Amino acid sequence: MADVNNSTRPTGLVAFTVVWLGQIVSVLATHMTRFALTIWVYEMTNSATALGLMWTFYLAPYLIVSPFAGAMVDRYNRKLMMILSDLGAGLATVTLLVLQALGVLQVWHLYATAVITGSFQAFQWPAYSAAITLMVPKEQSGAPTA
Repeated sequence: MADVNNSTRPTGLVAFTVVWLGQIVSVLATHMTRFALTIWVYEMTNSATALGLMWTFYLAPYLIVSPFAGAMVDRYNRKLMMILSDLGAGLATVTLLVLQALGVLQVWHLYATAVITGSFQAFQWPAYSAAITLMVPKEQSGAPTA
């Protein structure tokens, strides 16, 4: 049986770079999707109200959940919080893809997934920012040492 240890896992600045690249891709993809869906809603409805509601349904849960997300990130596993945040946003997007493929996608589906995505994304930044402070040693972070 192979000896499982942490020596093969990246550490320090290398681990930070891996996480940073992953989060850049995740956050960029989420926001690009949200932007594209907002434009799609406008094209389908020709309504500025529908466009505004898309952003409202995303931002309102994000703002409401954020204070609780910060507290949860401090108490629980930050890596798990980042994974769940990415997974939630990804599942919402896949749900929209399936609904579109089935030909049943409606504007209210976009509103519902915007609420879900906004709620999950509230965990993204606090978990990421808290995790990177623990990953990179002070001598590699550029922070002044005492």
